[in-house]
Amino acid sequence: MSFVQTIRAGTLPNPTGFGFKTDAWNNAYQVERDGSVRDDHVYLLGLVLGQQAGRIQNSVDHLASQLRFRTIDALVPHFSRRVNEVQRMAFDSWGKAVSEEDAISGERMLELKCFVDAAGNEHALQVPMEATVDSICNSLKLLRHTAGLGKMEAEANEAVDIRAGIDHFMALAQHSLSIQRVWNAVIWWQAEVLVDPNTGNYAVDDSCSDLAQRATVDLVRRPALLARNIENFKKTRDDGHHPGVFLPHITLEDGRLAVRAVPAFQIPEPDRNALLASRSESNILQDAALSGFIQKIHPAVGLSIAEMLVVWGELALMASQLMMLARAREATVGDAELTVILESCLKREEVLDALKRCVQLSADKAAECLDFFCFTAARSATLWDKPLLRSGDDVALLWWPLQGIHHARVLSAWAKADPKLKAAFGKKGTANEKLLEQGMLDAIRRGPYRERIRFVGAGLEPPLKPDEEIDMLIVVDDTAFVIEIASIPSPAEAYEFHDTEGRLEQKAGQCKAKCAVLAEDLSQIDGWDKDRPEGSKINRVFGLVLTNSCLRDGYDSSGLRYSHWDTLLNLIGSGGTYFGVMRGTEEVTLMAPVRIGAGESLADAVIATLTKSPKTEFYTSFLRSAVYKLKGFDSTDFEGTYCACEINVPPQTELEAQLTTCSFADSLVEVDGVD
Repeated sequence: MSFVQTIRAGTLPNPTGFGFKTDAWNNAYQVERDGSVRDDHVYLLGLVLGQQAGRIQNSVDHLASQLRFRTIDALVPHFSRRVNEVQRMAFDSWGKAVSEEDAISGERMLELKCFVDAAGNEHALQVPMEATVDSICNSLKLLRHTAGLGKMEAEANEAVDIRAGIDHFMALAQHSLSIQRVWNAVIWWQAEVLVDPNTGNYAVDDSCSDLAQRATVDLVRRPALLARNIENFKKTRDDGHHPGVFLPHITLEDGRLAVRAVPAFQIPEPDRNALLASRSESNILQDAALSGFIQKIHPAVGLSIAEMLVVWGELALMASQLMMLARAREATVGDAELTVILESCLKREEVLDALKRCVQLSADKAAECLDFFCFTAARSATLWDKPLLRSGDDVALLWWPLQGIHHARVLSAWAKADPKLKAAFGKKGTANEKLLEQGMLDAIRRGPYRERIRFVGAGLEPPLKPDEEIDMLIVVDDTAFVIEIASIPSPAEAYEFHDTEGRLEQKAGQCKAKCAVLAEDLSQIDGWDKDRPEGSKINRVFGLVLTNSCLRDGYDSSGLRYSHWDTLLNLIGSGGTYFGVMRGTEEVTLMAPVRIGAGESLADAVIATLTKSPKTEFYTSFLRSAVYKLKGFDSTDFEGTYCACEINVPPQTELEAQLTTCSFADSLVEVDGVD
């Protein structure tokens, strides 16, 4: 076992955590190192980052000595102001950048570099937002042992203004988060690392990491895939524009925020329409496989998950109104009203009263749901699934987590708290299998190769080994495709992608075993394949792991292939892969059809297309290396550079030119728009 493997096993202290012990690190290195240069540099990086983590803790202690003690409740308005202020500034920058584009795709909108950090690094919109939200979370965790910040007596004169102190404290938390992510990239991405043993300065490069590259493509493709796969789940109440519909309405009164439920018709039409549209959008389930899970009752709240999502949607409406109020004001120094809006602290009782009327909940249920959404600084807690902060009798709303909910991650986090819910969430895989079965039948029925592709069955038990149940079996010409379905979470961090890789490898092993069972005696298929044309026969078996992730779309694993299920369903249902581009102001749809070469079967062509997925090739062509400066804590601290793997999506009008550089360019044909 190498030193890095020992670190992954979790038996060594994390250098980026507080309380890191150099002696334990040195001893483990002497015992576990494998003699490689990489082990040496990982060891040195651990020492460097461990020293930085220690300096951060010392700086937090020094800052605390200059401030009067304040409880976390008292600090909450400062935290919420910071994250919401960053969102306001980021969206202003993003809006200006978008306005300069003649035509823009969804991917391009998300990837526009419109925000510059303190080190001069340029970022897309979501980067500063995620970093700020995570730094708030990290800040609250840093304070959980002291229950607040500050060591001076209440009557003492502070050496630091509290607002400047909070900004400095959050900068420390962000620095802590940055070195954690550098460390995770080295350990879980297998990023290259070099450390100067004399100066301690370091360079980390994940742009050459195969996993980092595939994860980057996976992340940028997710929004478009989610948009195509959403399913409306309907609320029991009517959303019409009549006086019976109540909307939460926020106003600024006497220097504080007030929220109340008002009939929709009382809100001016432009604002009313925007709020109703936002409410409707929040009621779209992002993953059809979760439609069964959301009917489950959450034991801690006493409401169904669906009802909790409706409450979340109303809170997101409040966040949207607060953001509109803030963006409508010119930012001026000392604007007390803008500060109040950015702090977004609402009276808890007013929020509950508004929820009761808008969502038609009892007072008790509304209170339990609201309390459940409030963040508690446990070790694994995040603000992405608990986006409210308590502050005495108020609750502070963090706009970005409320508005940008990701159902798969949020519901997974909620489910972990209860064994029954966790088991119910785990059945998402079964739901996906049923959806895919219907999707496959529909694709074959409407596809151009319907005479050459047959759906044989799902949940099949081979006679030679019934326990090797086959998730799905289709036949293309003379080839039986053994399909193993893998429903995986939505990884975001390096270690989560590493874990996902392990799960997919496990699925590949299962698929290969099932292929081997069928290949041992192909006549086992005869009992299932009732619609086989007379005289035709099956000559081979091919394994395919079908997943809801693009992480391994087009990946070849010892003769077995991985594919996102959209990729396969599009190949079967339309005979190719679609791309949307712009020619001037005209939207055009191009298709890369399945290409059947001379002497090839349709099965050969399908396998070739899955082996080199056009979508994956297209997105991979946008991969670029971006170098970021990792400034030292101060002039005496170590500095680093981080070479990151990123996607640079060009403007919509340049996508067709990019397609011409792909290997399938000569096969592209223009087709009618796709629904």
